[in-house]
Formats: sequence, C-alpha cells, structure tokens
Amino acid sequence: MTKPKRLYVCINKRGGAACIGPKSREIFRELHKRARERGGDIKVVRVECMGDCSYGPNVKIHGGRVYHHVELDDLDEILDQVSKVV
Repeated sequence: MTKPKRLYVCINKRGGAACIGPKSREIFRELHKRARERGGDIKVVRVECMGDCSYGPNVKIHGGRVYHHVELDDLDEILDQVSKVV
C-alpha cells in the first residue's frame, strides 16, 4: 500500500490577517472535499503556520511547491500537481 500524498493548508491560528480569515478555512474544506471526490490517495492536513502570513492563504504540496494567495479557482490545478509528486 502506498502512503497518501499530503497537502498542507495553513489556517494560521497565530492571528495574522492573511490566513486567519475564513478564506483559508474555506480553502481547506474545499480541498478536502475535492480530494475525497477524486477518490485518490491525497490527504489534506491543516497546519497552524507556514511563516508566510502575508502571502496567504498558503498551500504546500509535501515534497513539492508552495502555493500563495490561493483562490478556489486554483484548487483543481493544485490537486492535479499533487498527483505528479513522487
């Protein structure tokens, strides 16, 4: 069995203005939903801080790139890219 590929979504509980808003949590919920719908091996994980507060919402592909200023329109591309990471 292969390990699930991981996507990390910053939900910044530290209090920064960029991620603490509802947008980062909406990004997390929608990524989680779309990953489940695809039926693959993608696990979406909440993290409290990535250190890039002014660039949020932030999403990191484990072993891959970090996406900044993520919008709902970006989520399918991110999910497509996570599938390409070894």
